[in-house]
Amino acid sequence: MCSVKRYGGGVPKERVGPSAETSDAVLTAAFRLLVTEGITAITPTRLFDETGVARTTIYRHWPQPSDVIADILAGATRRSDDDEPTGDLEADLRRGTSTLVFRLANRPVRPLLGALLDADVGGESTLVADYVRGLSASLRDAIEAGVSGGELVDAPVDVLASELVGPLLTRAVLLGMPVTDDDGDRAVDDFLAARRA
Repeated sequence: MCSVKRYGGGVPKERVGPSAETSDAVLTAAFRLLVTEGITAITPTRLFDETGVARTTIYRHWPQPSDVIADILAGATRRSDDDEPTGDLEADLRRGTSTLVFRLANRPVRPLLGALLDADVGGESTLVADYVRGLSASLRDAIEAGVSGGELVDAPVDVLASELVGPLLTRAVLLGMPVTDDDGDRAVDDFLAARRA
């Protein structure tokens, strides 16, 4: 996010983020360090050693390790334009589940989730919950629309989302089993059978 600073004469000047190449290099190295060595390995000095990106650049754009982690999670959960709810609950749930299945099958969800769990030894961090919410954001939006439109039972969105997403995450992350679109479709069918108003 760019912030505006004032330089001589009161003329605002925007602070520009890192180049795409710099960002890719730093975040790729940070991800590798996170999953192999843990969150404490993500320091400006270590990122400099891994990438050659100047420590001042790293400090300027990612002043805290949490800023690097936030950017990793944002990239890992970035939504596409077609993830917005259409108003067709079943179609929205199937599309959102398909996106989740794709991520579980093709992205390093398991190692990233493991690293975030390791970083949260005291149980006080929201990183794991934020990551799972990000992975299932389009499903949560569809569920929220379904509840507010009266198509789903009136229950907290977090509870309903966990009922739909939980079995898929358990299969892929905890059991290390492949997850397919058929698994996603079954999860949607079971969810709608149990929670349709």
